Amino acid sequence: MKKGYNSPFLKAVRYFVDSPYDEIYLREFGRKVGISPNSAQRFLNLLLNEGFIVESKRGNLRYFKANIDSVSFRQLKILFSLRTIENSGMFGYLKGKNVSSFILFGSVAKGLDSRESDIDVVCLGPEKNIDLHVFEKKLDRELQIHLFTWAEWKKQAKQNRAFYLDVIKDGIPLIGEKPFVD
Repeated sequence: MKKGYNSPFLKAVRYFVDSPYDEIYLREFGRKVGISPNSAQRFLNLLLNEGFIVESKRGNLRYFKANIDSVSFRQLKILFSLRTIENSGMFGYLKGKNVSSFILFGSVAKGLDSRESDIDVVCLGPEKNIDLHVFEKKLDRELQIHLFTWAEWKKQAKQNRAFYLDVIKDGIPLIGEKPFVD
């Protein structure tokens, strides 16, 4: 489990946030999260009641999986991702580089990512010598970084409209505003 999530219940939630497409049965869940089977059952029932996870039964075993169709779960997943990015120290680094706009987009911004997904970001500012790859280890994910000056971003908006619209439509501004082009 990641640091900062010491509460057993938050560890339980974090399991499904990090592994939304994996199915797990009750005892295995308890082992992976480091809690007793009784606590595991109690936490799983709470998450089921909230609609954050779904259950299926095969034989005598109950299997649980994140409810990726739940808007609330996806928003919770986005919140955990944003907190992880914030804790990485990336924002302080970028503010020192005079970044005017830093946008998270793609599967992480939609709450549809898995552990194997990369983190897609657009970074706009006067400098293009920004190296965010040092944060990949802290995030435990690969970063897909798109660096642009404002002139290049305006050109991108015309030449690669699908990419521009993806960033504008589903992007989450982490620094500054969404970079709209007239």
